[in-house]
Order: sequence, then C-alpha cells, then structure tokens
Amino acid sequence: MNAGQPSLQIYERARPDAALPGRARHSVRAELRVRTSGRQGSARPAIGPVFGRDLYRACALTLCLALTLLAGCSQKPSPPNAATPAAWSWDAYPVVEKMRLATLPCQVLPKTSLTIHAPISGQLRLYTDQPETNLPAGFIWAEFEPKALRLEADELAEVRKRIEERERLFMEIDLPKEKIKLNRDISDLKRQVVLLELLATNRDLAHVALNAAGISKEGLLKHGTLDQAREELALLEQNLGWLSATNAAVLGVDLQGARMELERRQLDFDHRQAQAQFKLPFSGQLILSLQLAQGVTDYPVSAGQELAVVRDLGSILLRVPLEEVAWAALPPDRLTATITMPDGTHLEAAFTQKKLEHSVMREAICYYFQFPPEETAAASHLVGTDLACDLWIGLAQPACVVPKLALVLREPVAFQNRNWNEGLSKILPGAQLLLEGQTELAILPPVHQLKPNTSGHETARAHLP
Repeated sequence: MNAGQPSLQIYERARPDAALPGRARHSVRAELRVRTSGRQGSARPAIGPVFGRDLYRACALTLCLALTLLAGCSQKPSPPNAATPAAWSWDAYPVVEKMRLATLPCQVLPKTSLTIHAPISGQLRLYTDQPETNLPAGFIWAEFEPKALRLEADELAEVRKRIEERERLFMEIDLPKEKIKLNRDISDLKRQVVLLELLATNRDLAHVALNAAGISKEGLLKHGTLDQAREELALLEQNLGWLSATNAAVLGVDLQGARMELERRQLDFDHRQAQAQFKLPFSGQLILSLQLAQGVTDYPVSAGQELAVVRDLGSILLRVPLEEVAWAALPPDRLTATITMPDGTHLEAAFTQKKLEHSVMREAICYYFQFPPEETAAASHLVGTDLACDLWIGLAQPACVVPKLALVLREPVAFQNRNWNEGLSKILPGAQLLLEGQTELAILPPVHQLKPNTSGHETARAHLP
C-alpha cells in the first residue's frame, strides 16, 4: 500500500454522501479524487492523517447544521385542544348558616371616652403619679388652687353654722315667747270685746256700770269702740297664725333672706369648684396628657390645655365603617364582627347600633358592635388600635359559600359582564345567588343536588375562623 492509501480509507469510512447537502457532498468527492490520484503515482504530495481528522470534524459539523435547518423548515405541530373542565361538585362546599360578608378595617373603642381640658389657667395639683391608671367614680385626681378653695369652703360652712344657730334660737326661744305674749293679748282683748258687746246691747246696765266705775259715757261707749276692738282682735289672731307657721319675718328676723344669700354663694362656689376640681364621672381608665416629673405635684397649665383622657372600660365597642352601601340594607341583627387576638383566639361582638357620621368631605355609615362582658377584659387591651375584622352575617336560609375566584377560574368568559347571576346561570344551571360578599357568594344549589346537613352546628360553622 502506498502513502495515500490510509488517508483514502479514512475518507471512505467518514463519507456520508447521502446525508450531506449538495455543496458539501461535492467537496468530499473532490477530495476523494485528489487522494485517489496519488495512488497512481502522481507527483502531488499525499495528504496526511491530521488533515483527515480535520476533514472528519468538518463533515460532522456540516451534518449537524443540515439537520438543524431541516428541522426548522418542518411544519409546526398544531396546539392540542383545551381540556374540558371537570364536572362541578358541591361536596367541596358544605351547607352553612353563616358567611363572611367582608374583611373590613375597624377601631376598638371604649363605650365612653372624654378628653378633659383646663377651663382656666393656674397651678394644677395632681393627686396621682401614674400616667395611666384605673380609678373609681368620684375620685378627685387634680384641682386648681386647693388652699383657696378650702378656705372659702370653711367660710361658707361657718356662715351656714351661724344661720342654723339663729334658726335654732328662734324656734326654741323667740317664737314660743312671742306666741305666749300674743295669746295673752288675745285673751285680754276677747274679754274686752265681750264686755263692750254686753254694754252695747243693755243701755240701762251700761249707765249703772259706768256711773259706778266713774267712767263717762263718751269715754267707753262712743261710736266705733266695739268695731276697733274686734279689728284689733282679728289682727292679733292673724299674727298668731303666722307665728305658728314659723314665719320669722313677723318678728323682724330675716332668716329666709340669710338662707337664700348663703345658697347663692354656695352655688357660685360649687361652680368654681367644679371648674377647679376634676373628678372621675365613672369608674374607668385615666390617661394623663401632662409630662410628669418625679416628686412634683403642682404643674402650671393654661386655659384650653389638654390634661387627660378618661375611658369607660366597662364595655368595649367595635366601630366598623361600611364600604359597600348595599350592605346597609341587610338586617343588622344578623351581623356579628370577629377580631383575631395576637395569640390566635377570636373575639366576637354583636351588633348594637348604627350611625351616620360626617367627615370632612363625605358621610359614612358606621356600625357599632359590642363585646360580651366575658370578653371585655381581653378586648380592652386593644382600645385605641386600628385593625381588621371579619364581618359575618347569618344567612336567611342554609346555603353553600363559594369563593368568587373559584367560579371565575372555572369559566372566565361567563363573568365578563361582571354579573354574578348571569354567570351562575351559565356554568351552574339551576343554582340561585342568595347573597354576595366581598370575596364569596352564598349560593343555593339545585334542589336535586343539595345534600342534607347531617353534621349539625359543626357544618354550619365550617367557614368560621
């Protein structure tokens, strides 16, 4: 074998003429002709094994490129048909009696909250050194100028004591004494009236008595003497009647005027003391707004300055603004609100009242829910916070609660018009929409597909937290 024969064998083994494109196949055949001419004693130099390996690599790369081009020009496969959704099953949505209407922002509030401001300017003395504490009703926690108020209170007490002493002396001494005197005068005057009446009716006896007594007729029996005696007797009896009614003005003692003046001064003092003295109107929590310093009891304050906030923690309310106006038409007695505590427990509050509240630019309908007494202590720790609550409603009749997302994902085209009744009639024929919530729908399944509820209250609360 000559020098060109091994190279020829390599080319013959690596020659895939049928699989190469036209230009590549022509190059390989040309090279074969060149190598074969060397076997006949040509004077051209022989191609060595190194060049054969390079040519083999070139052929392999060319073959790969050709296959790639052929694959790119092939017909694209048609996409498979969309899978038909499985039949709807109501077993995944048990029949319940309550549903979550929405998750809404809410505020935890005390039943009563008072912000106290300073009515006047002055030195305020505090009787508590805790910035936040629980105190009973009527506790005096601060007051203005306590020494001046105490002096005025002592003065009024002294005046009242003197008036009471004068009344006691009048009732025990002056009044009985005056009554005795009047009774004596009345008795004497009655005897005189009787005598004058006797003399006026018997003229002969009157002349004998007057002559015996040495009294002239004109001195005693002149016209009008009997009438004057009777008038004087009536006045004395009237005076005695007034004294019996304890009318001190008859004796010139104005106890009633002194008492009225004292009451006027007392009312004025009570008004100023109410402004200067701060009492808790109910048992609750006192939160001071002043910056306290250790060992300091007197603080200068100005009129209108905020002093403290008093909260009645006897009952805790949950304020929930309604975002959807249509929900205001729902029966409020079937609504409850639930909040989640940090430890995972749930507190449920019942509906108590509805208010139309005015803000800066709009009006809002707010529902208020009250926690039961056994949950008041736990809910009081959240007073003043803003959080989210779940608004639940008792359904008019048992129904299945289905998420809106599950219906939309099943057949999005049916809900393009954003009409849930229309969409349900398309994908769930025979089903009826009972109530629309924020993220869920209460649906009445067709009668032939509705299974009886055998799990009692547990099934009814399947969607409760």
